[in-house]
Amino acid sequence: MLWAENVATNTARSRDDVFAEVRPHFNDAELVELTGVSGLFGQSNRFQDSMRLPIEEQNEVDKIKASVRADPQRIRVYLERVIENWPSALPTVSVTPSLRRVEQGQASTPIEAPRTARIPLLDRNTASADGAKFLAAARDLLCGMPNATRVWAHIPHIGKLFLPLFTVFTHEGAGSILPTRTRMLAMLRNHHVHSASYLLAHHMALARSAGLTDSEIAAACSGDVAATATLSPAESSAVLWAELVARNQAKHDDAVFEKLKQHFADAEIVELTALCALCSYADLFYNALRVPLESQAELDALNASVHLDPARVRVYVHRLLEDWPTEFPIPDAAAA
Repeated sequence: MLWAENVATNTARSRDDVFAEVRPHFNDAELVELTGVSGLFGQSNRFQDSMRLPIEEQNEVDKIKASVRADPQRIRVYLERVIENWPSALPTVSVTPSLRRVEQGQASTPIEAPRTARIPLLDRNTASADGAKFLAAARDLLCGMPNATRVWAHIPHIGKLFLPLFTVFTHEGAGSILPTRTRMLAMLRNHHVHSASYLLAHHMALARSAGLTDSEIAAACSGDVAATATLSPAESSAVLWAELVARNQAKHDDAVFEKLKQHFADAEIVELTALCALCSYADLFYNALRVPLESQAELDALNASVHLDPARVRVYVHRLLEDWPTEFPIPDAAAA
C-alpha cells in the first residue's frame, strides 16, 4: 500500500526509503507487477474522471466484478476475434504532416544524469521462456528493443498485451484518428508534467520525426502555448487538456473542455483523453522503476517514424496466439 501510494503520487522514484522497505518482500517480477497495477489505476482514474463517466447500475457492476479470476481462454478468444475481424483499411489521421527531420544543430533531447534501474533489464538469455518470446515479438513490432520493454519482460503475459496498446496510441496508421501533431504535442506536455524523462526523450525524438520544430516542442513541454505562433487554436487547446488530464484536474475544468469541443469530434476527444491517461500510466511506472534511457542513437532509431504499419500489429497478435501458454501462473490458489 505504501508503494502504491508513492507510485500514484509520482514520488516513488525519489523515495529510496520506501523502496528499501518494500523491496525485501517481493521478487523482481512481483515488484514490476505491483508498480504496474499502481500505475494502471492512475490511467483509468484519469480517463474516467476526465470524461465524467457515470457509474453503471449496481447489478451491472456486480456482474462485471463477480470474480477476481480472469479466464485466459476468454482473452485468447478475444484476440482470435481481433484477427478474424481485422479491417481491410484502418482510419487515417485528420492531418498527416510532412515527415521532415529537424536540422542538426538545434536543441537536443535533455540529458539526465545516468540512473540505475531498480529492476534488472532482461534479454533473451536472462528472461524466462515466455519472456524471451515476448522480447522477440516486441523487437519485430518496434524494430528495436527499448529498455522499457526489457522491464515488461519480467511479467510477459501482461507486457505482451500492454505493448501493442501503447504503440498504436502513440503512432499513426494503426487506428488513430487524431492529427499526428496534436498527438505529439499532447504526449510531450503529459510527460513534462510528470517530469518523466524516459518517455519525454523518446517522444521528443518521435516529434522531430513528425516534423515538429524545436520551438513547438518547447512550447508543448512548458505549456506556454503562446510561445510560438505556429500552434493552431486546436493544438493549443489539446496541450491545455493534456496538462489537466495528467494532473487529474480535467473533470473540474469546463472552460477548457468547451474549447476542446470546438475543435475536435467526440471520438477524437476520447482518443486524446485516453492517450494522455495511458501516457500518465507509463510515466508513473517508468519513473517509479527508474528505467534508464538508451543512447541517443538508439532513441533516434526507435523513433525514426511516427507511422506504424498495421500489418506488424497483426503479425504480433498472431504470434501471441501461436505462443499461447498452456498454463498461466496462479499466485493465489484460493482466488481460483
